[in-house]
Amino acid sequence: MLTGVTMAGSLVGDRIGGTRGDAERRARRFATRELRPRRTMVALTTALGVTGIAGAAAVELLAVALGTGLHPVPGAEENLSRLRTLPWGDPRVRAAAGGMVLAGLVLLAAALPGRTRGVPLAGADPCLAGVLRRRDLRRTLADAARGVPGIVRVRVWGPWPGVGMVVVASTRFRNRANIAELVRGAVEVRLRRAAPLVPPPVTVRLTCRRD
Repeated sequence: MLTGVTMAGSLVGDRIGGTRGDAERRARRFATRELRPRRTMVALTTALGVTGIAGAAAVELLAVALGTGLHPVPGAEENLSRLRTLPWGDPRVRAAAGGMVLAGLVLLAAALPGRTRGVPLAGADPCLAGVLRRRDLRRTLADAARGVPGIVRVRVWGPWPGVGMVVVASTRFRNRANIAELVRGAVEVRLRRAAPLVPPPVTVRLTCRRD
């Protein structure tokens, strides 16, 4: 009988753990999607440019197909006549081709997903996304490190992908002993209170008094 109760409790625990893990994954995906930069101006500018060029080309092609002999786009006839006389090896043709390639690379880079606007925070509801500015996170972690006895100066960097938070601290003591571990512990406690969605690792670099 006890065996059956133990197995049932284990199954319920596994189910609850799996549900909690699924909720955390959904919350992480939602926060990442909602907090990424929209790049609205880049998309709007590109759409307007492509629409204008495509519209002008469509009007010119329609005029040629109808045999009107007219060029509705101002300056199109002169530019087309000038382009027909340029060889492929002309420096201006190469410069224009290079400019178009560069513009395409810039658009591809703009289409890549950007860095989230701050540090996403953990939450019980996967449909809500909170964010903490990186500057504020660095400030609160630096305050936690300054609370360790003997620490006189602190700089916090990050969070960086694959690196996490880097705490650069200075102590007035000549012997560092376990000060670095104390600083790391204080920073990690404050980090848990901030509750980021993905807690970054903490690296401490400690310098001691030399004189």
